[in-house]
Amino acid sequence: MPIASELAAAPDTGSHALSFAPPPARKIAKVLLLDAYSTRSLACARSWGRNGVAFAVGGESRWDMSLLSRYAREKFVYTSPKRDLAKFIADINGYARKFSADGIFPTSEAAILACNQYRHQLACTPVIPAEREIEVMFSKAKTLELAKSLGLRAPQTIHITPENVRDLDSIPLRFPAVVKSESSETLGSDRTATSRKTAYVFNPQELQSECRSRLAQGQSVLLQEWIDGYGVGVSGLFSDGLPVAVIGHRRIRESNPCGGPSALAETIELSAELLQPALALMRAAGVNGPAMVEYKVDRRTGQPYLMEINGRFWGSVLLASAAGLELPYLYWKKLNGIEIRPEETHYRTGVRGRYIVGDTKCLWLCLKGKPPDWPGEIAGRWDSLKSYFGSFLDRRTTELILTSDDPVPFLGRLMQPNS
Repeated sequence: MPIASELAAAPDTGSHALSFAPPPARKIAKVLLLDAYSTRSLACARSWGRNGVAFAVGGESRWDMSLLSRYAREKFVYTSPKRDLAKFIADINGYARKFSADGIFPTSEAAILACNQYRHQLACTPVIPAEREIEVMFSKAKTLELAKSLGLRAPQTIHITPENVRDLDSIPLRFPAVVKSESSETLGSDRTATSRKTAYVFNPQELQSECRSRLAQGQSVLLQEWIDGYGVGVSGLFSDGLPVAVIGHRRIRESNPCGGPSALAETIELSAELLQPALALMRAAGVNGPAMVEYKVDRRTGQPYLMEINGRFWGSVLLASAAGLELPYLYWKKLNGIEIRPEETHYRTGVRGRYIVGDTKCLWLCLKGKPPDWPGEIAGRWDSLKSYFGSFLDRRTTELILTSDDPVPFLGRLMQPNS
């Protein structure tokens, strides 16, 4: 059976693993898990803790979510790579020795870039993508170039650099347009830096200002057509570009209704239209680990447009665990050459996962009303209230951070509202 057909089968239980024996892998008996503030690391701490994997978890402050988890028995605080790269490396090397770790696993792009830059100076194995994978997956421009070479559908995109910025006046463009920095994180000589968030511009003056200010900060810019739609993810675990386990989800609400992180998402059965391009892209990039292909589905036509790749665990990975797919544990098994059984790669469709903090922000913005220039759909006040409070009564919906077996990380989430 072809890969796409095999993975799209069994609509009630989700995807299946590709049938192959895991290749011999480096042994990672104990993991030094970083980025404790993120939902990605919280998913790892819970999944590994439930399955008896040895790990120590580190954060950039003592209130980081995963440090408050019942599964975090060994924990530490280190210097953020956004403050001091040299101190970051010294800190994690010291803690790797202290906790006798075999592997260092960062889940943020900033920490991955730092570990990649200094991978030969680390005290133990960095569990990060290969340099060639980072080059493609962490660059939106190169991701879209690869997608174009494969004939995949993507929004019309123009790469703006200091050399062609003068052409902005002559670019035929419909507004609103989307302006993105070429990479989410950049690596400087002494620290990493987070790029500015995606912006929407509504006239030529805003376009010029937004592009030139980003270029002045040293990054090239992507100018992209705006698509009125909703987000869909095809994500999972890959081995040399081939799928080990794959799951699909669609965003129902985002923390910012004009575009932002997921606030409420639902697991879905993967159609060939979503799955085949994602697998082709993963195969071409040679992805070896966790990754997500993100689409925007046009509300009018129903056509999916490829947006980007997340070359790491993604923000809503806790939804996979809620649906019965323990991807962090499967990744640990893959790293250690332990067989992954087909039944371990199933997931339940129709499971909804909610981040109450992001969902409350979404409600607040909807209650404020639709921005004057925004041409897309935004729920009205009554519909927003009804759907927000209705989720508390929906048996399909589970809060992903505030759980009955591990509630305290939610307090940490409240302490870091912008993470």
